[in-house]
Amino acid sequence: MAQKNTLVISSADQLLEARTRRDFLKVLGVGGVMVLLPTALAACGDNNAVTGPRPGSGNALTIDFANGDFAVLQFAYALEQLEADFYTKVVAQFGSSGLSAAEQATLADIKNHEIIHREFLKAALGSTYGFTITTTYPAVNFSSRSSVLGTAANFEDLGVAAYNGAAQYLSSTDYLTLAGKIVSVEARHASAIHDLIAPKTSAFAPKTFDDAFSPTKVAGMAQGYIVDKLAFANAPSTFVQGPNNNG
Repeated sequence: MAQKNTLVISSADQLLEARTRRDFLKVLGVGGVMVLLPTALAACGDNNAVTGPRPGSGNALTIDFANGDFAVLQFAYALEQLEADFYTKVVAQFGSSGLSAAEQATLADIKNHEIIHREFLKAALGSTYGFTITTTYPAVNFSSRSSVLGTAANFEDLGVAAYNGAAQYLSSTDYLTLAGKIVSVEARHASAIHDLIAPKTSAFAPKTFDDAFSPTKVAGMAQGYIVDKLAFANAPSTFVQGPNNNG
């Protein structure tokens, strides 16, 4: 008998079915490290407003790399907050989004994963290193399927590149293992989103290798959705490029 966390694929055609994509996402989580119950998810709701101050117009949010691994976790935490907030807003406006039932189910599953990632990092950082970002979406139309999916694809691709690039600054093997599990989930999110945009094409895996971006590059790309002004102190002076050499 298959285990509870095992997804059995019996044919190639099954891989193209929306239900399989959903089931595939559902068994991922963060590699079985933690389980978040529905009651906990319900308690993590976010404000559904889609307008707000200009990106980067708020107070400085400085991540100090003198804090070692905690700085990398803070960076990841900022991105996971952004993703969780975005998908929460998407789910709240399903009624006007033009997304199909299968697409809605996939995005709802991804939202739950991003909340798991966010809450795990929040717990790891504690009150000493934790913070809350303020998001803004001036260029996102939550009533447009193409805008929602396009933004989701950008966020997932950026998340993958961020984890791939920042992993080199982690010293703890435990944190490195955790980052590897999370980035594998983010990569599968990206594939699922790209497949929704262009089904039955190679869009789900357009490159041989995923991107790896430096924290500075990632911050510049994420800033367009964050009111707080992202800044780094004691940032690493070196960055080892990934195989795509575009970090």
